[in-house]
Amino acid sequence: MKKKFPAILSLLMIVIVSACGPAPTPTLTVEDLQGTAAANAWLAVTQTQAALPTATATPVPPTATNTIAPLPTFTFVPTFVPATAVNTESACNQPPPVVSKGVLVPVKFVNVSGGNVNLSFGMNSPNVHSECVTYSYTLGEFDTAVVKVLAGCYWAYAWVDGSTPSTAQTLENLCVSDPNAEPDIVIGTEVIAFK
Repeated sequence: MKKKFPAILSLLMIVIVSACGPAPTPTLTVEDLQGTAAANAWLAVTQTQAALPTATATPVPPTATNTIAPLPTFTFVPTFVPATAVNTESACNQPPPVVSKGVLVPVKFVNVSGGNVNLSFGMNSPNVHSECVTYSYTLGEFDTAVVKVLAGCYWAYAWVDGSTPSTAQTLENLCVSDPNAEPDIVIGTEVIAFK
C-alpha cells in the first residue's frame, strides 16, 4: 500500500494541475466560417434595403401643361455668301497613306526633355504627289526612335509630361530629303531642332 499511495497521489496531482491550466482556444470549422460570411452578407443587403426610400413618400404634384404654342421665330438669311479664306494647313493635317508615293527618308528622334513626349510632326506643304501628312509619335523619357517620313519640310510640336510639364516646338523648318542620311532631331523642354 505504501508503494501505491505515492503513485496514486502523483497521478491525482497531474489531473488537478491539468484541470487548472488554461482552456484550449476553440477553432472555427469551415462551416462556421461560411455561415459567418453568409450572415454578414445578408446583414449588408438588409441594411442597404432599409436605407432605400419607400414608396410611401409624398408624391410630386403634377405640373400644369402649356397649351399655347409659341410663335415661330424668323432668322435673317443673308443673300450673299461671305468670302472665306482657304486654310492650307488643314490640307496637310492628314494621316500618312498606307502606301506612300513620295520618297521616304529616315529620321531619328531623340528625347532629351526629361519627360514623356507626345510629338506631332507635320509637313508644311504637299510634295509633288500631293501628299501632305502629319505624323504622331510617343516617346518615353530619354527614348530615341528611328522612323521613316516623307521627304519634305516639317514643323514639330511636342507636349512634354515631365516634372514640370511644357511644350516644345520648332523655331525653323526641319527639311529632310536624303534617303541615305539619318538626321537627329532633338526634342528638348521648349525647342525641337536638328542636333
